[in-house]
Amino acid sequence: MTKFRFLTALALVTSILFGGTASAVPFQPVLDEFWIVKNGTELFRESFSGGGLPPSGPDGATTYSVSGAAGMTSESGGKLTMTPSLGDPVAITTTFADTFTGGLRTSSTNSASANFLGIASSFSIHALYDMSNLPTVTGEGFQLRATDRATGIGNQGDNTYTLNVGVNASGDVVLVLRLLNFAANTSIAIQSFNLEPFLGSADQIELFFTKAADSDDLSAFFVLYDASDNVLTSGQLGANTELDIYNGEDYIRAQFGSTARIPIPEPASILLLGLGLAGFGWSRRRK
Repeated sequence: MTKFRFLTALALVTSILFGGTASAVPFQPVLDEFWIVKNGTELFRESFSGGGLPPSGPDGATTYSVSGAAGMTSESGGKLTMTPSLGDPVAITTTFADTFTGGLRTSSTNSASANFLGIASSFSIHALYDMSNLPTVTGEGFQLRATDRATGIGNQGDNTYTLNVGVNASGDVVLVLRLLNFAANTSIAIQSFNLEPFLGSADQIELFFTKAADSDDLSAFFVLYDASDNVLTSGQLGANTELDIYNGEDYIRAQFGSTARIPIPEPASILLLGLGLAGFGWSRRRK
């Protein structure tokens, strides 16, 4: 088998395996800032300006507990670029997403820690994402989470609220508030907001959760900005739903992350893949 024929066949098989083209650009959402305010004072801010890829950050090498570490691909110019297709398989299998990468704040399950977000505290957690690289298929998305999940101490988590920018069944880019239950393997959509009318002017989106002191309920909000930092639109999701989260736990943890969908070859492509592999075998025997 000549070198040219071998490389051509290899390119064909690679194309089939990875969704149509070997040079396809993966979904790479960009996070500009991630911060937490507690009792009216800024507790934590990550501006991604040279502290190293997560798990490193403002608090050193253990700032975050990272899921899908390979998906943390670049920190440059004050921004974190994620490639969720390189992350770990998702923990909830009832979603369209296949892989996840994310950073979860550490040192926040101990009530003696300044990072502790307990019922007595008022707080807000924020993520500012660029709108430069948007999801294109269902299952891709970038998000902010408020979670009671802490696998390091044996808690799988039954209340994780997520504000996720993704794609709905109609192909529109939408913001969805969901309740994830990692113990029950469920994902429930609470409310969505269609971002399509604003995409032509949108530059960044701020996602945030807030909680009042002595309350066990969250509130979920978003603000969409243009390139001049003018507000294009803003709002609250889940205003008519009780977003309770302290059910057996006394802490909440803040997390950012993104998801990807791994394409499955069409039947015809699978047939071509089989023929391609068979061709490799025939050429090998012929030689």
